[in-house]
Amino acid sequence: MFAGTVTRMWRWPVKGLRGETVRSATVGPAGMAGDRVLRVLESGTGERLWGGGLPRMMGWEAAWPAQCGSADGTGDAPVLYEPGGAPWAADDPGLPERLASDLALERGVELRPNRNVDRILVIFEASLKRLEEELGRAVEPERFRPNVMVETDADPFAELELEPGTAVRLGEAELGVQEPCERCVLPSWDPYGRERDRELHRLIVGGHRNLFGLYLKTSREAPVRLGDPVTCW
Repeated sequence: MFAGTVTRMWRWPVKGLRGETVRSATVGPAGMAGDRVLRVLESGTGERLWGGGLPRMMGWEAAWPAQCGSADGTGDAPVLYEPGGAPWAADDPGLPERLASDLALERGVELRPNRNVDRILVIFEASLKRLEEELGRAVEPERFRPNVMVETDADPFAELELEPGTAVRLGEAELGVQEPCERCVLPSWDPYGRERDRELHRLIVGGHRNLFGLYLKTSREAPVRLGDPVTCW
């Protein structure tokens, strides 16, 4: 159906915060290793906080510290970086108070494990370029919080028509199509949560059925690397 190459990769250790670029990662039944392992909740209510409702969260960044012999490995806890660059270990007892203060949340916040991450999100360069052509300006791929971006010989948005279960190979990883990604308002915010692009949101909703990107799942672990071949059959 199509063939191509893995061109960019990302990992988002904490839901709602900015993430990190990687050169390789293991994907498996639990999604991408180190991806979306924590979430931020409001203390007392347990309400899940997210960047679309609280854009200030995207001023913070989360990344895994480099591991000996594996630049893209994971460790005991990701590191969170304030908007000014100050680092905090995710398990630092002072982090919730500092994060709540920066987000102006009087109730406070908690960081808890994030469950049920069992897939990866892949976006296609041809579809991103089509969006840019329709808008007449560049669109940052990070707005969509993908794990992998691929360049293929498929037409723009052709990936949305793939049937569930269709086989897709990324390097050594054999995956199956789960479903297209139905978008929330998050892509309308720039990756730092500073400005909102309502025109982009209207285009995705009205021009592309509010779908952008493709969820893939796999039953076994395998590495994916920048430059890996991509095939779909």
